Amino acid sequence: MLRDLKLDVFYPYSPERVWKAIANRRALAAWLMENDFEPRVGHKFRFVSQPEQGVEGTIYCEVIELDEPRSLSYTWRGSFTCQPTIVTWRLLPVDGGTQLQLEHNGFESEVTQFSQPMRLAQAKQNNSTFQATLKTQLLEPVNQRIPLPSRYQQFENFDGVTLNFYLNGGWHCALNNRLKKMLTEKERMRDE
Repeated sequence: MLRDLKLDVFYPYSPERVWKAIANRRALAAWLMENDFEPRVGHKFRFVSQPEQGVEGTIYCEVIELDEPRSLSYTWRGSFTCQPTIVTWRLLPVDGGTQLQLEHNGFESEVTQFSQPMRLAQAKQNNSTFQATLKTQLLEPVNQRIPLPSRYQQFENFDGVTLNFYLNGGWHCALNNRLKKMLTEKERMRDE
């Protein structure tokens, strides 16, 4: 069963500046994904990543909470999940900058369009070390008494964008590398 994800990252910039990076369409596209985001409660929008080998790269979202420049929440639903998860951003002013808190909740059980609760399958060890790839995740029914049809037992790239973000450190990489780099470059451009 997937657990809720929580990350805290410090940025040496004001909450207003960090807010612009998480609540502005162009800024989000620069460090996260192309989107049609608008900072307005009730606005439905999409994040669109570059599709990889048949992975549906669209995340469907809706803004459900907005308190500029302190917090932002939106639903997050990949193409194969019926129930959305919730992404919440909180910005806390601290000495020397902003503490950004990200929570991605609602991973109790992923429910597929096949109407089967799913979880990641445990790797089978056969005298060799199993290494998960970024492109393939094996899923199995939560209730082992309900077998999936064989064509779905090794479903590659299941909800690729959501699981990649959760399982492969996508949020960690986005916040600690891409967002940090974008904020630093904006600072450098402003100083020149």
